[in-house]
Amino acid sequence: MQDFPAPEELLEAVAAYLAVELRPQVPKEERFRVLVAANVCAVVAREIRSGGDADAADLAAFGGLLGESEPSDSKGAAAELAGRIRAGEMDGSLLQVIDDLRDVARRKLEIARPGYADAA
Repeated sequence: MQDFPAPEELLEAVAAYLAVELRPQVPKEERFRVLVAANVCAVVAREIRSGGDADAADLAAFGGLLGESEPSDSKGAAAELAGRIRAGEMDGSLLQVIDDLRDVARRKLEIARPGYADAA
């Protein structure tokens, strides 16, 4: 990989080009797709920029809730937690579950749509 520009900077530049320069020039029925492509580039750039910190924090949160030191993946841990919630196994610690899952959702929103959680 080259030293400069960084991959996230390249993706941000593509996102800006798609959204600002190209989108107004494409046929009206294609503009939404161009905007989606720009958003994908921007989200991936933020994922790279986060350096895996959000994923590590999610794994730690799920591990704490499930009583595991470190789950192998957040998707599997989330599915297991959901099953335990449905089974009523988490009823005694529901307030902690809610708080931790709010934090997980905030981290995901910060990457997917920065500032959205602050507006709500």
